[in-house]
Amino acid sequence: MQMRTSRLAALVLFTFTTGVLMPSAAAGQTPGDLSGLWTRGPAAQSWYRPPESGPGPVANLTPPPPDAGGGTGTIYVGDHMNPILQPWAAEIVLRKANAAKAETPEVGGQQLCRPHGVPFILGLNDAVQILHTPDHFILLYAREMRTRIVYMNAAHPDDIIPSPYGHSIAHWEGDTLVVDTIGLSDDTWTDRLGTPHTEKMRVVERYRKLSDAEMRVDFMVEDPGAFTIPWRAIVTYRPEEDGYTEQVCAENNRDPISGLEHPIPRDDTPDF
Repeated sequence: MQMRTSRLAALVLFTFTTGVLMPSAAAGQTPGDLSGLWTRGPAAQSWYRPPESGPGPVANLTPPPPDAGGGTGTIYVGDHMNPILQPWAAEIVLRKANAAKAETPEVGGQQLCRPHGVPFILGLNDAVQILHTPDHFILLYAREMRTRIVYMNAAHPDDIIPSPYGHSIAHWEGDTLVVDTIGLSDDTWTDRLGTPHTEKMRVVERYRKLSDAEMRVDFMVEDPGAFTIPWRAIVTYRPEEDGYTEQVCAENNRDPISGLEHPIPRDDTPDF
């Protein structure tokens, strides 16, 4: 495992230092070209869209501001009546919604600088750099410098230890990259509304480049422990023109009520 991790690190370093992208798939496949720097767009628009038909995600009941361009509101009040929710999950969504309405929102991983998990990270509006190698599909998120490593044309191991980003494998179906993720720990939220999940959750993402100006990701969430039925949602990306900038986050540095940020701890003591 150590050798595989070191080889991957070398590939990522080679890509950034030389500017050369490795081939995105093995011979005989017909992949689309998803590489590049992408973003979800303005924060108010960065959330899940429901599918054209069928069960969709928990909705935010807060009306969006007039300039949100069809996006979500800035207060997150989840619809606990969505029939996709198991009773215990609906109770949690209702509790978090009431806390938000009382202006005492519950603090989640985003405020504590902890990993967002899947599919939550699909809702972030910050930049994401996508890289291809013959064996990996790599997503480098600017938010807190998170990394997702997806193994191409591989299988899930039998002994997965649950983690926020789980274990992801992928294959091409024409110009669509299908990413299958399992082994997700239950200490993350499914969305910004606080919708919970269990370690039984499986997320299947389908990445497809519609044009040079748009990439669409259709994803399905299945978790018999938290949901009554699989549900689907859509997110779209556009090219990021402002570059990939490092974002530093210190745990508990933002007050969830006032929105004010506490100074990031720093050590000015010389190393030598």
